Order: sequence, then C-alpha cells, then structure tokens
Amino acid sequence: MSKPRFAILDDYQGIAAPHFAHVEDRVEIAHFPETLDPRDDAQRDALIERLRPFDVILAMRERTPFTRETLAQLPNLKLLLTTGTRNLSLDIAYCAERGIPVAGTARRPVGTPSTVQHTWALILALARHVPRDDAALKAGAYWQGSLGVSLAGKTLGIVGLGKLGSSVAKIAIEAFSMKVIAWSANLTQEKADQAAEGLGLAKGSFVAVSEKLDFFARADVVSLHNVLSERSRGVVGKEELSAMKTTGLLVNTSRGPLINEEALLEVLNAGGIQGAAIDVFDPEPLPLDSRWRTTAWGRDGRSEVILSPHMGYGDEQIHGWYDELHSPDSIKMAPIAVQEPTSTPTPLYPPATHPGLIRVSRSTKAFASGAYSEVSLPAGSLFAKITTATPGTKAYTSVQTGRDTHIELNSDLVFCNHSCTPSLNFDMHKMEVRVVDERPLSAGDALTFFYPSSEWEMDQAFQCNCGSGDKCKGLIKGAKGMSRKDLEGYWLNPHIEELLSERDAAN
Repeated sequence: MSKPRFAILDDYQGIAAPHFAHVEDRVEIAHFPETLDPRDDAQRDALIERLRPFDVILAMRERTPFTRETLAQLPNLKLLLTTGTRNLSLDIAYCAERGIPVAGTARRPVGTPSTVQHTWALILALARHVPRDDAALKAGAYWQGSLGVSLAGKTLGIVGLGKLGSSVAKIAIEAFSMKVIAWSANLTQEKADQAAEGLGLAKGSFVAVSEKLDFFARADVVSLHNVLSERSRGVVGKEELSAMKTTGLLVNTSRGPLINEEALLEVLNAGGIQGAAIDVFDPEPLPLDSRWRTTAWGRDGRSEVILSPHMGYGDEQIHGWYDELHSPDSIKMAPIAVQEPTSTPTPLYPPATHPGLIRVSRSTKAFASGAYSEVSLPAGSLFAKITTATPGTKAYTSVQTGRDTHIELNSDLVFCNHSCTPSLNFDMHKMEVRVVDERPLSAGDALTFFYPSSEWEMDQAFQCNCGSGDKCKGLIKGAKGMSRKDLEGYWLNPHIEELLSERDAAN
C-alpha cells in the first residue's frame, strides 16, 4: 500500500520538519512555505494543482483559505488540519458534507496571550519611537531627535472588548495608569462592567461609549480587537480616522480588513494622526510593491508607521501546535494506516473545577473529550452556576450570551458536548446550568446541551453524531438556519428567541 501524502503549508520559519520526522518512514511529507492566494485565479489554479494528490493538509491559521470551490478540486483529501481551534478561512460546512474531518490544536500557553503581548510591544514602540531612534543611531544620525509619549493618564480606546481586547485594557490600567474606553456595535456599560469584573477590576474600569465618532475623538490610542466578519469589515473608515486626535495612535493586531485601507493610507500620508502600528494586512504576505513597504513613513509630513508581519501569534507557541499535531493520536484520526507507538506519555491536566459533580473523559483526538455526571438530580433542578466565565469572542469553545456577546467558560463545563437529546440546559442569561425539564439526570449520564439553544450561528458547523436517531438534526449550524419546527420542544435562551422572532418577522 502506498504511503499517505501529507502537505504542510505556510511554515514561514521552516520549523515544522523536525516535529514530524518520526513518521517520515510511513507518511510522505511535502512542505510548501510559499503562500498562494486562491482569490487570484492563477494562484488558485496553482494551489489546486499543488495539493490535488494529498490525503492530509495542514493549514497554518488563516494563511491559506480553503473555500468550497478549492476543496471541491481536492478529491484525495481525507483530513484537514489547522493550528488553533478557530479558522474562519476553512469551509467547515462543506467538509462536513464531504465527510472530511477537520481537526485543530487546543493547546494554549499559560499567561498573557501572545497577541496581547504583541499589541503592547507595538503601542510602546510607537509611543516611544523605538524603531525610528534605533535606525537613526545605527545610521549615525541624531541623538534624541524627539520626545516619547507618556501613556500615563492617557485614554486607550478598545474596539472589540472580547478576551484579547479586555486583556489589553487591563494592562493599560494596571501597568500604565491609563483610562479605558470601549466601543462595539452592541456594547453596553453592563457588558463592559462584566468584562472588567471578570478580570478582577472594579465596575466602571472600562467605560462603554455608545457614539462611535465620540469614541474615536476621545481616545489617545485606539487598538482593534474585533473578529472579522461581513458586519465588521471596514468598521474603521475615513470618518472614524478623521475624528481621531492629530496626536492619536492607531494599532491593529486583529485583521487588516477591519480598517478601510485606502482611507488609512490617505490619513497617514497627510499626517492626519501621529502614527499607526499595523501587524495585519490584506493580502498576506504583504506584496513587495505594497505602499506599506515603499512609502517613506515619518518623513515630509507623513505619519510615523511601524509594520510587523502578522506576528501577533508568531512566537514559540507554534512549536507547541506542531507538537500537538505530530502526536500519533492526531495523525490516526484520518482513515490512513499509521503504526501506533508502544507507549504514550501521560499528559498533565489542570485540576478538576467541579469535583464530585463532573467527571471529564479526555481524549487526544480533536473534539472527542466529554463530561459525565457524578450526581443524580431531578428534572429541572440546578446543576451548576457559571462563575468562572470571562468575556470571549465567537469561537468553537465559547458560548453565546447575547446577540453579539460570548464568554469562555474556563471550567470543566466546556467539556459538555452537543446532543439533540440533551441532558442539560445552559441558561446564559441567568448564568446557570439546569437539568432538562423532560427527565431526571442520573450519575454516569453524559452531560450535553443543545448548541442552537445558545448559538445563533456556529463558529464551526459540524455533522452531529449524537446517536439520537430520528431526533438528530444532522448538520448543526446554529439556530439561525433552523426552522421553528426543528426547534420545537427545545428550551432556548432569550437572545435566541429574540433573534428568531426578528427573523420570522422579516420573512
């Protein structure tokens, strides 16, 4: 039997090979570090030709998008791997239709997320003119050519007060004595207070600003942390940039298309704000003839500009992702023959968050872990309060709490999987988990809930295999794509009921 073929994409640093060396005798591995952009017809054709023979493809984050059109031209594909658990550039629904498993890495480094660290590196470099002064000294030019900006007492504006935005904001308060304001389309002061309290800060630490232009006018530093969607694309345009102070600093470590690029280039070329630090672009990698690369920033009245090549997540954690993916258990998820090792190291897990209540069964296979009850409770009774949550963004591991808000559970409740005949209801408005009204919970029962009861539109659609027979809904995308008949009999969160009513009224 021929060896399965495995393609590793977009490994810019060339660090993947040693992590997969132990399977080279059983798997034919090819490395393609040069990114091809399928939005360009010629590059799409080259990408398809390159990947058509492969059984397994490893995508590095969102560097190479895989749309339905591209995936349809890859007849040999049996497994699609990605680093991380969130990759909006993969057509998960199409993979589910074709029966192609999609697996991601779940490992997260402890402490402050790398993107938060990089955001602060850029803010400080811009405020203190570090790259400019470094270049001047090495060129034998001026000594102390300008004064740095003191951040103490200044106002940091956060666009998107999710997990990353909140973490950046907390550092602003605790490390630099800055004031923090925040804006997003549906942010309220109540939600801002919840985000602050979730990080151990007092109510009022984050001030929600309802008027968008007022937000941009008040901020000394604006940092973007929105998730990119059709709704958020171009959320910062000419009007918002014009509202900023001439001394303002703009930092984007989220996604390039959140900002109207032409409007930003125009403002920077005119010196409309003091400076910008940009880590994300469209397209990526940034073309050699891009105006970002070729313009003499900081001269002739232009704003100061610092560029980094999407390094918000580009640190040592990538080795950990490759380590997680190279494990034999990850590779054997695909329907290909791989010899299993004689022994597997015992992983170290954090302590149980609900001892005596939840038993977690962990698996190294993606999405195969589960939670089981250690107690018996009557129908409709309280199972657990949700007390360890922090603000999050739309992701496979998060839970939706409102129209546009999400949390990370940060507890063993995250192991409660989906089922079309659930044992629990997750009430995200009361922040509690209850036994379903239809039947009691017995010790040993799988702890499950009906994902569309909280999720309007799933971050990653998936093919349900809950074993509920005729009751199984098949492809789970969220409540948005389900009929009232499909949802009949299920308890639904108030925000889902509200969104359904709006949808029905519009139709």
